[in-house]
Amino acid sequence: MGTDPNWTDDNDFGKDLDPISREAVTWFATLHADDVTKADRSAFRAWLRQDERHRAAFEEVQRLWSGASELPIVKARRRERRIAVTRRTLGKGALAAMIGGGAWLAYQQHPFADYSTGTGERRTVKLADNSTIDMAGATALSIDFNSRLRLVTLHRGEAYFSVQSETSRPFVVEAAAGRTMAIGTSFNVDYISDDDVRVTVARHAVNIRVGAADARLDAGSQLTYNHASIGAPQAIDPASELGWRDGRLVFLSQPFGRVIASLNRWRQGRLMVMGSALAARPVTLIIDLQKSENIVATLEDTLPIRVVNVTSYLTLLFEA
Repeated sequence: MGTDPNWTDDNDFGKDLDPISREAVTWFATLHADDVTKADRSAFRAWLRQDERHRAAFEEVQRLWSGASELPIVKARRRERRIAVTRRTLGKGALAAMIGGGAWLAYQQHPFADYSTGTGERRTVKLADNSTIDMAGATALSIDFNSRLRLVTLHRGEAYFSVQSETSRPFVVEAAAGRTMAIGTSFNVDYISDDDVRVTVARHAVNIRVGAADARLDAGSQLTYNHASIGAPQAIDPASELGWRDGRLVFLSQPFGRVIASLNRWRQGRLMVMGSALAARPVTLIIDLQKSENIVATLEDTLPIRVVNVTSYLTLLFEA
């Protein structure tokens, strides 16, 4: 397969991917295309068997796409076996179809959700106990109230809970491996990934449990938990941290990967951080959600990054 000159300029991302990662991206696109065939699936399985690195690269693409990990598919460029993946390889917009259709749509929806919001949408839900939930963009949750417990499962996204006090029925928000319990309070849960769930308390206090560990979080404080542990509480300004409710996003020395995960809830298409160092870099930004169409331009003007628009649905962000 010859080299396509379209992959050699600064307006494309192929030259930033190692050969196996490029193949993995191509297979991911092929398998999510509407016209995928049995022969395609058979060839894909054969490709997986050829090298353990193939499976690892493909799984990494899946994790990156789902948002469950900030690990990049970009590795140090390898000079051996340089296999050029061209736009023709993707075939009739297969990548665009994947991003704009099946895979991205599956990510945006959740089959078990009672309530959900689309990208850029905000919604307020009033519950049977008169508690309310303000939902951020791209959020999904389910409600399960009984005589002993008021349980909300946050499947993805971010939500602000204003809880009516009921001493006989605790109000619990389950997100990933943790549970946040309140009696009567106001708090926010931001579910970025299974290893990055952030709880912010605006009024009174909550108790958080992950496995055998638990912590109390008071008003004006915030902590982050993962699948195995709970981080230390940090004093914060709730008005800034919960600015999305007023139409703005405020990020103060936040990892860039986390910032992008939040921004993806508010704009059409998908932003991907292509590099672990860039994903970990702390940034400070204020974003006006009324001008979400300018988010990419704001990032490019503010930060030392290189923006590559693959399609109208996918934008890759590299270190400059």
